[in-house]
Amino acid sequence: MASDWLVARRVAVACIVLALAYFSFKTIDVILQVFAAVLVSLALHALAEPFARLTRFPERYAVFPVALMVFGGIGLTLYLFGSTIQVQVTELFNELPAAWKAFEQRFHLEGMSDDLLRRAEAAAPSGETMISAVQGLTSNVFQVVLGSFLVVVGGIYFAASPDLYRRMFLSLWAEPERTAVARRLASVSEDLRHFLKAQLIAMVVVGVLTFIGLTIVGVPSALALALFAGLAEFVPMIGPVVAAAPAVLIALTLGVDSGLWTLLVFVIVQQSESNVITPLLQQRMVSLPPAVTLFAVVAFGNVFGALGVVLATPLTVLAFAAFKAHGEQEAKPEQAGT
Repeated sequence: MASDWLVARRVAVACIVLALAYFSFKTIDVILQVFAAVLVSLALHALAEPFARLTRFPERYAVFPVALMVFGGIGLTLYLFGSTIQVQVTELFNELPAAWKAFEQRFHLEGMSDDLLRRAEAAAPSGETMISAVQGLTSNVFQVVLGSFLVVVGGIYFAASPDLYRRMFLSLWAEPERTAVARRLASVSEDLRHFLKAQLIAMVVVGVLTFIGLTIVGVPSALALALFAGLAEFVPMIGPVVAAAPAVLIALTLGVDSGLWTLLVFVIVQQSESNVITPLLQQRMVSLPPAVTLFAVVAFGNVFGALGVVLATPLTVLAFAAFKAHGEQEAKPEQAGT
């Protein structure tokens, strides 16, 4: 009788685990959005702490004026420079097809586009399929806008009441384990905050240096290309390569020399970022091996799509920080025993 009860209990536990795994898989987009909101809250909380010290404002309420200043500053920047950015982005998209044609002619690849065009025409969808595709694209754009809104608002709520959500998270563990889990959670949060601070500074520096370099070389739409390079810096290794491609293509329309100078600009900026800027910024951050970072981006992208690519590095930092905190906690009892 006791053995039957033990088997039934194990079967029930296995069913619950499988059900939770299936539920997590079906709601993975929501889980990633929650993680993105946590990153936003960590960033806002990191900015709210010095603001609270300077103004003697209660820290939990300092999040709201800080969020207003951050998002208001972004809105003001878009208002002041939005028209210039929009014009340059439009010019960039208009120039890319001609740049690709010039690239084909220069390297004698004229048949490539014709072959791709014939294949595209052969595989051209019907009118109903096109309508469905347009509807799907509209739906995706709406989902991106809605998801971004939820991430920002959720991040503000998380930052405003971090203790509440920390207690809710710790309630998932038994009472004797909560102290150790709380220490590990604090260590992981600190590493993620250092990562976000370093990544934000690196993105700004890369964008500014790229703009200066492209302006000196004389590449059109330098501001739009630099903005793209700064944003792409959030996805390490792959992002800089993707950002350099359109700039080099457009520069090749001005001549091979311009293309080579543009490529040199991106190489110098990335070498400066990798060997000077990032090591200085990440002294207190989890150091990720390059191979781990590269394959993490590929793996998360294949499993979770575009959102997985964007969040691949902070997710990897989260995993490394959790293992590091676990190792430190295991080392302390051993040291105490000796």
